[in-house]
This record gives sequence, structure tokens and C-alpha cells, in this order.
Amino acid sequence: MADRTAPPASLVRFDRRFLLPLLVAAMLNPMNSAMLATALVPIGRAFPQQEAIAAWLIATLYLTAAVAQPVLGGIADKLGARRTLLGGMGFLAAGAVLGAIAFDPWTLIASRALIGFGTAVGFPCAVVMIRQRSEHLGIEPPARLLGLLSMASSASMAVGPPLGGVLTGLLGWRWVFLINLPLAIVTAALAIWLSPADDRLRRESRARFDLPGIALFTLAMTALMLFLMNLAKGVHVGGLVAATLLAASLVIVEGRMREPFIDFRLIIANRALAGTYAHHVLLNFLLYCLFYSIPQWAQAWLHVPIEQSGLVLLPVAVSSSLASLAPTRGAWGRAMEISGLLSLIVTSGGLFLLDGSTTLAGLMALTLLFGIGNGALNMVNQQRMLDHAPPDRSGTAAGLLRTAQYCGAILSAPFTAYLLGGHFGPEPMKALGLALLPIAALMLLLTLRRWGSA
Repeated sequence: MADRTAPPASLVRFDRRFLLPLLVAAMLNPMNSAMLATALVPIGRAFPQQEAIAAWLIATLYLTAAVAQPVLGGIADKLGARRTLLGGMGFLAAGAVLGAIAFDPWTLIASRALIGFGTAVGFPCAVVMIRQRSEHLGIEPPARLLGLLSMASSASMAVGPPLGGVLTGLLGWRWVFLINLPLAIVTAALAIWLSPADDRLRRESRARFDLPGIALFTLAMTALMLFLMNLAKGVHVGGLVAATLLAASLVIVEGRMREPFIDFRLIIANRALAGTYAHHVLLNFLLYCLFYSIPQWAQAWLHVPIEQSGLVLLPVAVSSSLASLAPTRGAWGRAMEISGLLSLIVTSGGLFLLDGSTTLAGLMALTLLFGIGNGALNMVNQQRMLDHAPPDRSGTAAGLLRTAQYCGAILSAPFTAYLLGGHFGPEPMKALGLALLPIAALMLLLTLRRWGSA
């Protein structure tokens, strides 16, 4: 007699139908991070306050996503991944419409916040669904699935600038926002059709929100970003003190919370997980510094048109996609991790060679190397996070990994703006290389040390 308790075969299989909505959802956040870059100039023409608002249009999505990822991961753990994903698509659709009809810069900022919150559901919900399916099968989460998630994220980040350029050039800058409406509808439809249904809610399955922790984290990151963004005018001691006090308050408050927004006790007790988060912050700080500076340098120094400048990053999509599918464990996994770290060292050093004789092909070769580090190391950190995170906190842990990613991104924007000072000649790019090269070398040394102590 057939076992009536056994789930249908379609629910215990990792197939394309299961993966499709997860891959689409994972692409939305990095794509929106990148698309705006090519629309800032026309937005500035539409709103004269663009010089003051542009940085906030960029940072708002990062701040919102950094806060929302672990919150939404916790909600997915408790209330169900599909419910959380569908709710996120509702916020994304609202942000798309608001951006399309925005009448002032602050409405655009509100739109970016909604888009950041809505797209933040993708990665933690995907991790929860994969972990639950793996536990049901009694197997480890397949590395190939994590590779596909990383590949989708890396590729969409690289495709974002050219897509934004095409939308802005052909249809206008508002389509950089409005394009999210059909994307939200398609993602929701795929989730309803293909994703496994969540368990029925129980009374004890209530999501608790650490509002003090969320507020302190947001304020601390905002204060730090404001301090860094104003470094060109001098060191603002009051801003630095405020950021430090807010960060200290966050650590104290979270240590007393029963269900903290950022579980510092878990991170401190789990050194491997803490090391993964720290490595991810450094990695994404370096990646986003390159991501912001190279297209702008191509515009200013090689005179590449704005609508074409995003094409400089297309090689990143190719190399990131291939590197994301490489092994993450064993000898081959270590070899791939070393290759990714060496590619970042070479890319950082390559910034010293940029000058008037640089060709577009040479610049694209540099971004091809940059993509290897992007794909391989993001994949390695995802795998390490899953290896070391408690199974019942996988959604929260995945959200914190993305929080680490956006902390790196948030810090890179003012740092790059300060270091380059709006001038994209050879000398400022060499200064950027001088800053990034030690970071890449430090990441390599820390990785070798981790292997030595394993």
C-alpha cells in the first residue's frame, strides 16, 4: 500500500518549475540597484534638486534592503516563504506605480524605499524554500541551486545598467521605476503557480518585530553614511560621535532582546558565521567601488555615451555566471575561491594602468576579471552561510548575509565619491586602486588563515 504520509513527487523534487520563481525573485533587487545609474542625469533635469537627492535615490534602496532582508527572512521562517514573497511583490508594484507618477524628488525616494522593501524578499525566501525542500529530502542544499541563485543575482546586477540605459533612452526615466510593475505581476504569478504552498498558520507562528533594533540600525547606518558623504567638506566630529553612539546602543539593545533584529550573540558565538559576514562586507565594498567607478570613468575619459556606458559591465554578467556554477567545496572549491580572490587583486592593480591609451576592449577585459571574483566569492559566502547557520534561522541568516552585502554597498558609495571627487582621470583611479588593493590582499590572507585553522 502506498504511504499516504509521503508527499507527492512533484513536491520533493528540485526541478525547473520549483526554481523559476526563486530565480526571478532573486534578480529583482540587484537589477534595481543597477538600473538607476543611467537615469540619474535625466532625473536631474526633471528635478533641479538632483544634486542633493541623487545620493539618496541610490542609498535609499540599499538602506531599505539592508534593514528589510533579515526582517523578511524571519517572517519567511515563521509565516511561510511563499506568503512573504507574494507580500513583497505587492510592495514592489506599489513602488513602481509611485515612481512612475512621482511629482517631486521625495516621492521618488519613497518609491525607492517601497521597491527596496519589495525586492528584499527574493533571496531570503529562496533560501528558506531550498532549505525546507532539502530537509524534507534528507539531503544538503544542492550547491548547484545556490550557484544558480548567485548567477541570477550577479547577472542581473551587470545587466541592470544597459537595461536602464535602453529604458531611459527609448521610453524615459520613469520606466526605470514602472518596469517593476510587470515584473512584480509575473513573479507573483509564478510563485502562485509553481512554489509549494506554505503550511497552515498556527497561533504560535507569529512574527515578532524588534522595532528598537530596526530603528537603531537604520539610524546608525544613516548617520555613518552622512558622515562619509560629507568627508569632502572635512571631518564632522559630531556626526562620527552620533554614528558611534548609535552603533553602541544597537549592540546593547540587541543583547537584551529575546528575538533581536541582529542576533549579535549568535554571531559572536558562531565565529565561522561571523567571519562569513565580515568577509561579505569587505567583498561587496570592493565590488561596488568598482561597479560605480568603472562606468563613470568610461563616460568621462573614453567619452562613451551614457546609454552605452552600462555595456562596459556586460562581461561581468558572463564571467559571474560561469564562476557562480563552479564547485564550492573540496579542492576544486578552494581553487575557485583563490581564483576569485586573485581576480580582485589583479582588477584592483589594473586600475593603476588606466590612462588615455586605454581602449574600451581593455576596460571590458578588466571587468571580465572583476566578474570572476563577483560570481565565485558571492557563491562561496552563500554556501558558508548555509553550512554554519542554524537550520531554523536560515531565512534570518540569509537576510543578514544580504544586510552585510548592502553595508558594503552603502559604505562604497560615499567612499568612492570622496576619493574620486567627481574627477575620473587616471590619477583618481590610481588612488582607488591603491585603496582597494590592500583590501583584496587582506581577504586572501584571511582566507588562507581560515584554511590553516580548519
